[in-house]
Amino acid sequence: AIDLSFPTRDNAMTMTAENEFHDLIAKLQAWFRAEAAASTLDALMDHFCTDFSMVGIAGQRLDREALAGMFAGGHGARPGLRIEIDALQFIAVPAPLAMLRYREGQGVAEGGMAWREALAVLRQEDGRWRWLALHEVTAA
Repeated sequence: AIDLSFPTRDNAMTMTAENEFHDLIAKLQAWFRAEAAASTLDALMDHFCTDFSMVGIAGQRLDREALAGMFAGGHGARPGLRIEIDALQFIAVPAPLAMLRYREGQGVAEGGMAWREALAVLRQEDGRWRWLALHEVTAA
């Protein structure tokens, strides 16, 4: 079994890569619904490594700066957004990394879900897990 946890700076609790994953998904849903204040963008971006990059379902590569711009422009843009996660799987990789494969569904209000397959790489740095890379494709 892979131990994906490490003590936080104050050693009072343990944060795992899975906790970070679910925490960010909840924050993103709140961000796009405008349930989080626009002033929390810096706190949202703190979940990502400075050298973060991703390839989204449109096939475009984004770095951390482009992602921040996308978030800034998307605040409150999807009222009623629902994000569902399915088939979360950890893939063994050497420390200080964690790799997660998952299916993500996004829908608005009672509408249907659009599903994507994703692979995320998280890295331990500065006493916490941060997202290093994300690759998404439209699910068949």
